[in-house]
Amino acid sequence: MIAVRVAGPWSEDAQHRAWVTLAAVDGLGGALLPRLVEAFGSPVEVLTAARSRSERRLARILRTAGVPLRSGLVERIRAAGHDPEAIHARLDALGMWALVPWEPAYPEQLRRIEDPPGALFGRGDPADLARAPLIAVVGTRRPSPMGRMTAMRIALALAEQGATVVSGLAVGIDGIAHTGALEAGGRTVAVIGGGLAVGIPRPHRGLAARIEASGAVVGELPPDTPPTRGTFPRRNRIVSGMATTTIVVEAPVRSGALITARLALEQGRTVFAVPGRPGDPSTAGCLALLRETPARIVAGVEELLTDLGLGASAASDAPSRDRPHALTAREAIGLLGPVEASVARVLCSGPASIDALVAAVGQPPAVVAGALTLLQLRGWASTIGPLQVAAGPLLRGDGRRSADGGRPEVPPVPRDLPATATTRDAT
Repeated sequence: MIAVRVAGPWSEDAQHRAWVTLAAVDGLGGALLPRLVEAFGSPVEVLTAARSRSERRLARILRTAGVPLRSGLVERIRAAGHDPEAIHARLDALGMWALVPWEPAYPEQLRRIEDPPGALFGRGDPADLARAPLIAVVGTRRPSPMGRMTAMRIALALAEQGATVVSGLAVGIDGIAHTGALEAGGRTVAVIGGGLAVGIPRPHRGLAARIEASGAVVGELPPDTPPTRGTFPRRNRIVSGMATTTIVVEAPVRSGALITARLALEQGRTVFAVPGRPGDPSTAGCLALLRETPARIVAGVEELLTDLGLGASAASDAPSRDRPHALTAREAIGLLGPVEASVARVLCSGPASIDALVAAVGQPPAVVAGALTLLQLRGWASTIGPLQVAAGPLLRGDGRRSADGGRPEVPPVPRDLPATATTRDAT
């Protein structure tokens, strides 16, 4: 697990900025960044080492940490260490922000996939990335008139019921889905396959500006990274990973939308497909999904809303006054036993490794591991590579901010806990 030293001298803002700097290094995607941070103890210390250690010594540490030495990677890490503020200056100039996996606005569903983005670079309202339910609507770039109408109807209906529509901003069904959500006065999130400065499709630049005003445009690549053939499948895993459900409106057999749907199924998400006429190439992919996978059929827009629990009947079954109260971090911690609560408080301050948790909590590794397992079973902690991060209500503040304007305050970690305590009786 990543040893981000929450009890050390580095502030959360310093850790965030250092992590974003490293996430912007070409070649540090996927699980490599967590491995690198674990090897050095924190993202700040990675950059410090990049400035102070020789290229040969840095390469030796990377090899020991299991980070493949791809061409020029050591040089790029050292360059980031010598100019760590370059990416932040560029983001500021473009009016962009960056989210890292332990921040509340980082989509919780996305955090749970096998290969979550090390950072999300975006413009718009980052809070829209965490406003459930997020539902993906995808399909072909060359839709039929019926496909266009169906995509628009589905997106309008979803947005009218309060869902956030997620898609890939491509020409075709993606653009129609975004437009439908905007026409309904709803929220939509566009995920692109390149950096925001160069990766927005030319026909959709105006649409992207509208999305930024009523949602967000995001990607995992730094702003000046051009899209390539290989970046779009990785974009698709973010679309499916961000959403609880993926709806395929119209797709031929060889389609990026089918990649998104199959990724969604691999991620354990629900997939719906709009059926088409047998023998119609434009819908052959949807029929294949329905025939070969657990994908469910879209029998109609109203039926789809009912299946998703978003229709009028669902709303009448669960009126807002009867919905369960959403726990804040402080309330959730109050329900835990002493060791579990201590581990939760550490995770509320930032990501941590098992070693860092043991050091911060002051209990034996087996006791801390048991408490962490209980948090994971509750859905209040999750793993990203070698990193433990807060999840569920531990990401939800109680409305009070810390003195420096950062995360909500949580009580300090108590010391001298009984070694046998792990949790209260869980319901």
